[in-house]
Amino acid sequence: MRKVLVAGIVAIILAILCLAFIGIFGRVPDEWEWVVIVLAGVGIIMTTPNILQMVWGRACVETIFEVSDEDNERSLVILLKNPPVQNKILKALGVKRETVQSLTAAIRIWKSGIEEPIVPIRHVRLFSDEDISNKGSNRMVLPPTYSVSASMMVATWDNENKGATVLGDRLRKTLLLSGGNYHAKILILVDGEHNEISCQFVVGENRDDLVWVGLKD
Repeated sequence: MRKVLVAGIVAIILAILCLAFIGIFGRVPDEWEWVVIVLAGVGIIMTTPNILQMVWGRACVETIFEVSDEDNERSLVILLKNPPVQNKILKALGVKRETVQSLTAAIRIWKSGIEEPIVPIRHVRLFSDEDISNKGSNRMVLPPTYSVSASMMVATWDNENKGATVLGDRLRKTLLLSGGNYHAKILILVDGEHNEISCQFVVGENRDDLVWVGLKD
């Protein structure tokens, strides 16, 4: 917030100087033109890094849809990462990817042919390699990294009940999904700013039939 405020103030000063230089407020005396030019140059030098950082250095959470099939447990997961700035020019100018200070997610699920969502809204548990308990959390920090550093589980196959389960949250219990086609909307909140992604999956009669469908590369 402080960077944005400083950049905004400098930009306003720079704009006033530029307007003065082109004569909007009347002609600048000849003996002061060099002062205006120097101040404008200083304003550009001070403003450019902040503007570049605000535009290309902001946290950017990327999602990857995967099917996890390990230890006789099959799950539909979404991998999350906040990749560092890779452009060589931006890196040379000092632009760095910012850390996500607050990452949360919520999910809604509809079953094909049913208008009302069977899962109206519930928090999605987030997992990371640093979570030794493997219980997940409702909120986490996501630093910039080239590799996947967090994930969320949308549905897990339940051998006993022959269906897929959606993890519960503080207010709702774990829900069993019977066979069928499903559509999910996932709201990802990154430092208070939201981004909604849609996906579809199928729950079949067997664990191998739990798959993502309709995804685009």
